[in-house]
Amino acid sequence: MNAVEGAPSADAGRRLERRRQAERFRDPADPTRGLISRFDTLEWTAPLKFPTFKSHNRLLLDAAKKSRVIKREIGFGYRAFTRNGAVVGGFHNLTTSLTSDLGKAALGSKASVKAHLETMEVATPAGRGFAAEDREGALLYFRELSAPVTVKSSVTDRGQSTSTDVRDEHSFLAAWELAQVKTKPTAGVPAQIIVEKYFSGISVRAYVVGEAVIGAAARLPLFITGDGTSSVLKLAEDAREARNLNSYLAQSPPDISAESLAELGLKAEEVLAEGDMRNISGTSNPGAGGMTLDITSRLSESHRRLAVDALWAIPGVRAGGVDLLISDLPNASEAVATDVTDTADMSLHRYPAFGAWRTPAADIIDQMLISAAH
Repeated sequence: MNAVEGAPSADAGRRLERRRQAERFRDPADPTRGLISRFDTLEWTAPLKFPTFKSHNRLLLDAAKKSRVIKREIGFGYRAFTRNGAVVGGFHNLTTSLTSDLGKAALGSKASVKAHLETMEVATPAGRGFAAEDREGALLYFRELSAPVTVKSSVTDRGQSTSTDVRDEHSFLAAWELAQVKTKPTAGVPAQIIVEKYFSGISVRAYVVGEAVIGAAARLPLFITGDGTSSVLKLAEDAREARNLNSYLAQSPPDISAESLAELGLKAEEVLAEGDMRNISGTSNPGAGGMTLDITSRLSESHRRLAVDALWAIPGVRAGGVDLLISDLPNASEAVATDVTDTADMSLHRYPAFGAWRTPAADIIDQMLISAAH
């Protein structure tokens, strides 16, 4: 259903989501703020510097070479790996041979992934997928839930169409319009928009290979902290400049124009009180201006198991990214899995803004060799 007269626009949905993100971050009780407070010795104004970076596939090719696996160019983006003349694996774009045809089909939409998680009893927010034309049915479901919701396209779009903590009908309609922009049917995959209960938690991307979490990165907004003298714009410019020293993150700089800051409730020339923390990216997505913090060593065993279970809920997928929402880092804290993808970019873990760097590439090659041996 196209936008109707008088209904909020997709752009209104985008602005509302950015404002919600900013307002949540101002609350010291927000899970993301809680995570930041746990790293009180970290210099948040000095992210790690990476003058250059290697792509996901280059990392994989380098790991293959170290394992004495030979790369064979097939053409059309396909590459095969051989050892002693036998094919042990390969990849196309970001998908490796560790994904079966059945697994690739199951990963075709977020709605399909959600159905697999629910069927295999993996903790995931309660929700439903709706045809892109069924706005009224989705609105009725929202009313029945009587709780804040997340609205997102079933199509992978790096979170650009996702609206979180939607609490009223006006915001819901705006969120629906935003999701609908990205919801286009693809071959064999119906166009759907997912409405699910909102879960307040730290956004984490875990990279799982086999039965192990190789890397876990918390996704944070780019933020500034007032010093009582500098303007918002000066602090924002400094933060963006420091972020740009990480060449991987520099590919997607945040918009810190006066208009963009105003959407987040900030005035470019205002001076924040000392210690006042503000979100200036309006998103925690590192592909749209956010930051990353490696938390692999702090991930609890129960959260690791959740990530592995989520990956294994998809048939024939033995390596990929799992998106988690974790209320807090302690072992007993509640967590849910929200998505699984076999096209997760491992560069996210190799070039974090903060914390230790991880590279799942060697583990992927090892898993290929193990699979080829059976």
